[in-house]
Amino acid sequence: MGARLHGETGREQSHIGLTVFKGDVNRAVSLLGSAISGARLDAGELELLKQDVAAEHENNTEELQHTTLENSHFNAYRDHMMGQPIRGDADNLSNLTVDDLKSYQAANYFGENLVVVGTGNINHEEFVSQVNNSFHSVSKTATGTRPNGDPCVYIPALMFIRDDEMYNSNVGVFYDAPSIKDKDYYAFLLLKHMFGSFRIDKHAEHINDVHKQYNSMHALLGDLPDVTMAESHYFAYSDCGLFGNYFFGNEVFTR
Repeated sequence: MGARLHGETGREQSHIGLTVFKGDVNRAVSLLGSAISGARLDAGELELLKQDVAAEHENNTEELQHTTLENSHFNAYRDHMMGQPIRGDADNLSNLTVDDLKSYQAANYFGENLVVVGTGNINHEEFVSQVNNSFHSVSKTATGTRPNGDPCVYIPALMFIRDDEMYNSNVGVFYDAPSIKDKDYYAFLLLKHMFGSFRIDKHAEHINDVHKQYNSMHALLGDLPDVTMAESHYFAYSDCGLFGNYFFGNEVFTR
């Protein structure tokens, strides 16, 4: 079967999906159902995966924006689980066991916590039937206890980190923002797109003067030749949120 597998892990949500031809939808749903309801948690395979994640930790400094955003979350939520890195704590990785994964699965992977989405040329009734057949063994409610349920509280703080392997300055400026359940959630999504992204070669290094830019943020950055990149971000979670910008460039501009 020709297909494309994709997945993403965040702080509160994980996504796994398949892009397939329309005749393979049933097989795709079956594969996803098996991955969720019948995952074989093997101790030997876990050890290999732990080595892969450890290698990713070693290469964190090559992912300049990702590492800065992780540090920004820690700075804002340092006393809470939300401030911990998505890939886990490198020091605790070696202690992770299959039993830990089973406990996590029991506390988080259940019917009321799952959303199955099908898009494209799909028959709705057939798709619902396929989902029911492939996910029927998943428990409706949690069969385990989820830890770290305390409300998340934003902490205004300033943090400096020196890492000689991360070249130039990487800066995150973030503010307390609405959660995903807040009435202003969509307004902040719009605000994020209004700020957008800045690249010096696109917005400053051409014949168009920076003061003619439609975005006043880009006009401001265009007057700082050592700022080569900026990216607006809005991270909305169930009970908290962060809104701000990531900046990259020469350390001269950092202050």
